[in-house]
Amino acid sequence: MTESGKERHARDDTSFIAFYDVAVGEIFRYFNRATAGDRALAEDLTQETFMAAVKAYRNGQSDAFTMPWIITVARNKLIDHYRKRSREDRKLTLVQSSKPVEDFTISLQDLSTSEGLELLRMVPERHRLILVLRYINDLPVADIARLIGRNLGATQSLLVRARQSLEQTLSEVRDA
Repeated sequence: MTESGKERHARDDTSFIAFYDVAVGEIFRYFNRATAGDRALAEDLTQETFMAAVKAYRNGQSDAFTMPWIITVARNKLIDHYRKRSREDRKLTLVQSSKPVEDFTISLQDLSTSEGLELLRMVPERHRLILVLRYINDLPVADIARLIGRNLGATQSLLVRARQSLEQTLSEVRDA
């Protein structure tokens, strides 16, 4: 006896609902941290991620309802968002500095989660992305360069500027 299209569709819906119930909270928390607590953006990116999962699953990609797959999609959605915003912000002047990478002195362990999110919220988005990928996702700089479509040297420079921006923001907050 073969399974009817209706039965298979019902089974697929049940599989998706079960996966969604388990994964949605984790994906939303990832985006909430990565967007420095921007709830609306985190919700939008979460929705886009699960829409991509449903589309992939319907196109025959059987691993679309697995955590490794959905986390990869989420990371790519975040990168796409910041790339789009970066294109919109290209006319902004980037601050150049000769401060070496080793001088990154912010101790994020001294900050509460809410203080850390507030600090990230104050950093320009192009810097926030690189900081999230490096320090929250713990990706090597070479991987970040590949993901954001820059060469290694440009990515290292961007990371230096992002750290400086974070340090300057923390200094301004503490001095206020």
